[in-house]
Amino acid sequence: MIYHQAEKMFCRETFILFLFGFACTAAIRTLGPGQLKLDLDDGMTPELLQPLNYVSGSLPVVLWHGMGDSCCSPFSIGAVAKLIEAKLGVFVHSVNTGSTEFSDVLSGFWGDVNDQVALVCAQLRNLTQLKGGYNAVGFSQGGQFLRAVAERCQHTGGPLMRTLVTMGAQHQGVMNVPGCRTLPLNSSHGACYLMQKMLGEGAYLPYIRDHVVQAQYFKDPLRLSEYLVANPFLPDINNERGPEGRNPLYGNNLASLERLVLYRFSDDDTVVPRDSAWFSFFDGQRLVPLYDQPLYKEDWIGLRSLDERGQLVLEEAPGAHMQFTLQWFADNVIRKYLYPNPEVSESQ
Repeated sequence: MIYHQAEKMFCRETFILFLFGFACTAAIRTLGPGQLKLDLDDGMTPELLQPLNYVSGSLPVVLWHGMGDSCCSPFSIGAVAKLIEAKLGVFVHSVNTGSTEFSDVLSGFWGDVNDQVALVCAQLRNLTQLKGGYNAVGFSQGGQFLRAVAERCQHTGGPLMRTLVTMGAQHQGVMNVPGCRTLPLNSSHGACYLMQKMLGEGAYLPYIRDHVVQAQYFKDPLRLSEYLVANPFLPDINNERGPEGRNPLYGNNLASLERLVLYRFSDDDTVVPRDSAWFSFFDGQRLVPLYDQPLYKEDWIGLRSLDERGQLVLEEAPGAHMQFTLQWFADNVIRKYLYPNPEVSESQ
């Protein structure tokens, strides 16, 4: 009897693991979830690489790539790192959570996000180039992972994060696979509805939640109680587990940032719901904006504190998820949020 129960559970988890793998693979093939796509034939020009003036005081920059990408690909994050180095003349560290490029890509799908965040905190503490502080840019899921670094490690004696920019991050998680619209969940809506239900069935199973990265920020609006108990990552960094489970250090640490910039992609149908990039949450019926949530009103993680000081910035990037040019990044991220003299940059 016990054997058959164990076999049944193993088959169920194996099936759901396959479903997650299928969803991730299909997304990469069709939409490229967190992989930055750049047209380098037109983008990496000598003019674009021209250093900015008056860059004294520029801080080093830490990058964390998205799902399906790697730390150093010359066609994506590697090109962004080269651009920042050229424009600001600063040290750039691109996070690598694997021993090789392949294992770094794999770690964006498979692994324990809490362990990865702890690893990155240790890496940053050992980088002497960051001792005076640093700015950070997180791409797609790398956005919420770098936020976790700020919340968990800002007080530990290591280098201080000053500005955090997130690009299409999933700060309030995802509730469905890429391409499925945010719809009310009180009636059937075909394949997307079925997919959402199947993912919800499996996301919080022990083996899945402990190993599939995307399951660790899957927030099913129909299973919120299960999400709060079983999800090992997102409820923690969002301080959602009630007053007893709330960590006040997270709010203090995030509020210590000089600026938190949240970019949402205007035509993003990879992140479901799109406005998770702005901390909005789909409750199964409607999209609940950040400012209507207790997360903000009660200042669970320091967002209201930042906002009241004018240091929380909600920005919009044109186009689909992680689809932008190097010129756009130079104008809208480097000049506006990584450059110490934005007034000067506007005249250049």
